[in-house]
Amino acid sequence: MGSKSSRKTAFEPDQDWVRARKKLLKQVKDEVGRRLGVESDDLREYRLCYEKEFRRRWRVSNKAELVAAIASTDIVYGGDFHASGQAQRTHLRILRDIPSTRPVILALECFPRTAQKWLDRYVDGEISLEELKLRSRWARNWGFPWEHYFPLFELAKARKFRLLALNESPRSVHHASLQVRDQNAAVCLRNCCQRNLGSLVYVIFGDLHLAESHLPQRVREGFAKSERMRQLIIHLNSERIYFQLAVKGLEHQVDVVRLAPDRFCVMNSPPWVQWQSYLFYLERTNDHDRDLEGESPENEGEFDPTDQVAALIRLVARDFGVNLKINNLAVYSADDSRVWRSLERNLKSQDSKIARSWLAAGRSFYLPSTGTAYLARASVNHAAALAGQYVHAELSRRRRTLWRMPGDFSALIWIEATAYFISKLINHHRRAETLTDLKASLAISNPGDFGREAMKLAMDRVMSELIRIRQGRRRESRVRPRQKSSYFEAARVLGGMMGERLYMAYRSRKLTKREIIDLLMCDVSHRGFERDYEKILLNLSRFPVSGTTRSRRERL
Repeated sequence: MGSKSSRKTAFEPDQDWVRARKKLLKQVKDEVGRRLGVESDDLREYRLCYEKEFRRRWRVSNKAELVAAIASTDIVYGGDFHASGQAQRTHLRILRDIPSTRPVILALECFPRTAQKWLDRYVDGEISLEELKLRSRWARNWGFPWEHYFPLFELAKARKFRLLALNESPRSVHHASLQVRDQNAAVCLRNCCQRNLGSLVYVIFGDLHLAESHLPQRVREGFAKSERMRQLIIHLNSERIYFQLAVKGLEHQVDVVRLAPDRFCVMNSPPWVQWQSYLFYLERTNDHDRDLEGESPENEGEFDPTDQVAALIRLVARDFGVNLKINNLAVYSADDSRVWRSLERNLKSQDSKIARSWLAAGRSFYLPSTGTAYLARASVNHAAALAGQYVHAELSRRRRTLWRMPGDFSALIWIEATAYFISKLINHHRRAETLTDLKASLAISNPGDFGREAMKLAMDRVMSELIRIRQGRRRESRVRPRQKSSYFEAARVLGGMMGERLYMAYRSRKLTKREIIDLLMCDVSHRGFERDYEKILLNLSRFPVSGTTRSRRERL
């Protein structure tokens, strides 16, 4: 089974790359399995039924076709991978594109039916978002990251959607079989549809439940033939389809496929990224449970960010055939009380202040002088970027932090670029800001907005670099930031844009592995790096990426 498409691709398949990613996926899933225990016979049968859905033939589709299909639908089933924020953002983007004139009911697995009154009161403006979280007992009844879900609730309130709770009560959810949970949710959905003819019912439920014979069939069975309800299923990130795309070199370009007239699959996250997100969630949850029970943080099996980052470093080292020793690496998570003591011990006062502000702002960073890294968020992108910073520091033999502005500005941009590039090897669906995004940010921001100075500096730098590339002359910076933090934020944005270009050049075979390694080995600490940076700019300018890099507003 596979795609009917003969679409040409800018990327050539790399079988070693595919094999390495399949191995990574298996390792992460095995690790999750060890934490969850043996799969029950009931769950195994349920899962196998779901996996059959993706053995059918499919064709390449797009967001426009998906949104058009929703327009003629009564019930949309949107798949959810609970621990992955990308899953919830996918549905947020789709819901934003639904015409404001159409009534929408957002039906959610993440709330038990006992919380319905609190959903109603939130939408009616009687309680706040924080009160909704507390009153519905989110941490106890659902527990997956609140920050991933609450933008959906905010959108519902702003667009006057109704919210519908679909899950079992807290006491019964662990005892109800998957089939019973489907049946009970189906009863709620049928009643909702019958009472709200003409409305779109948009369901967000675990993707495993959305096999044709699971929840959708249970809902369909309850309607008479005269009450035919049009249903549409949106799956997320099928592993089988992902690797079928990967062997054709299409995984970078295709973000929607169509399985049937009433069934799509959105492909916007590599499968190992989803499962790594789940592993992060399980390990953080287990740590929290141990803390509540008063056990020692040194217990075996606790969340160890060093292991997670080290595994990604090894993957990158295998990709490029380089030998990297990682015995000296120590990664601290932001909620580890030892972080602050470590910063005080390893950094001078001014650098410690910068590091503290970065952690507070949710930025991860690596200190090559001590082999110490700080993971601000337990996410795949943050862990992958740390792996990238470590790989670059080791290959370039960099030992100092490049935080002296404006002298280190170009060097810091390049460090951000290489870290972003390496993180793309792990999660190629990660997207940097584009020039369009940068212009949009400046257009909508006010003079007093936080970050405007950094955006102005980044835009000024882009203009200077374009003049250097196209006209061969240097242009002095016209922006002199008052805040040192503006340099760091601008370097992050510019580094992401440069890293995107570097990645596209590499994956389309315009840059070889050897050339990439040579770039990573470039010494950013020496005084002559500014000349090296200009050479890198000129080299990368040969590789246009306008056809493969889209603005954030265009992504699904």
